[in-house]
Amino acid sequence: MEKLLDRNESLQMKPWRPDKPISKGATAFHEAVANSSWIRDIVHELSKIASPKIGKGDIVVDFGAGTGTSAILLLKHMEHDINLWLVDNSQSWLGKAYELLHRFPNVDYFILEKNGSSYATLAETVGSGAVDHVISANTVHLINDLKETFSGISLALKTGGTFTFQTGNFLRKNRPEGALMIDDTIKNVHDIALDIVNVDPKFEKYREGLDDRMAAEESQRKFVFPDPKPVEVYLDALKESGFKAQAPIYLPVKVMYKDWLNFLRVKRLQAGILPEIGGKTPSPQEEADRDILITRGAVKLFKDLENNNPLADDKCFTIDIVYVTAVKKG
Repeated sequence: MEKLLDRNESLQMKPWRPDKPISKGATAFHEAVANSSWIRDIVHELSKIASPKIGKGDIVVDFGAGTGTSAILLLKHMEHDINLWLVDNSQSWLGKAYELLHRFPNVDYFILEKNGSSYATLAETVGSGAVDHVISANTVHLINDLKETFSGISLALKTGGTFTFQTGNFLRKNRPEGALMIDDTIKNVHDIALDIVNVDPKFEKYREGLDDRMAAEESQRKFVFPDPKPVEVYLDALKESGFKAQAPIYLPVKVMYKDWLNFLRVKRLQAGILPEIGGKTPSPQEEADRDILITRGAVKLFKDLENNNPLADDKCFTIDIVYVTAVKKG
């Protein structure tokens, strides 16, 4: 693949390179997500929406690139060769992306450095007016301060540049009956798992102090799986950050039960799904029991959806995905 720009001249900040081995958690997460049909469908649609606005050689940022799953799919689906900059706040996760993509000459990597209680903005990381487009997959629902983050993205974009993102964890009126949020499935699995603890003698040892642990671990659960925001919150933050947003596009995406169970069984995620069992540093027994509980909770949820949800069957359920495109105003 031809090299599309001389990065030594064009980059305003020094690209990041990993200096430690890839974490097991990053590899497990990548394998669970990259092998799923739902992420391929989601990013394919995201690419179809964003691609017509992107020209050959444009600098495109994958914001919240994580372990590189979205980047691999973006490179596959883009209509033109692009210069892709992967940006994330986790060195361990971006290290996995580097492992997978470092042989591509048109891909670079940037870390959002921690700055006190928050992270550097995109503009502080790659420079002002440095990029043509920003794409973000399955990330914006994790952002605490939307206005600060969106303002940093706006400042990093050239005038007329676009910011396109999607999420499956948002609130909206008139959601189709049976279409779920990611948050719905996580909360249901959590609640079913705790019901199992309260009735199955095998897990009796976890009952003492369970209510207190639920209260104490609520912040950990919301850190990994934040409460969903209304779609209007994202649109308002875009407007306040110098963007003009187009009307959101809502699309249903099918999620195979087997794929979702693989996702739920990633150990790093399980610490946020069911932290009442073992917390952040579980013993081997607690980790094993937590996995059993989450697996049993998921299987019961899937059976409930199959029997009662109009958009589910014996193989999959449906999540509601929103795609938003905004243009930086002059």
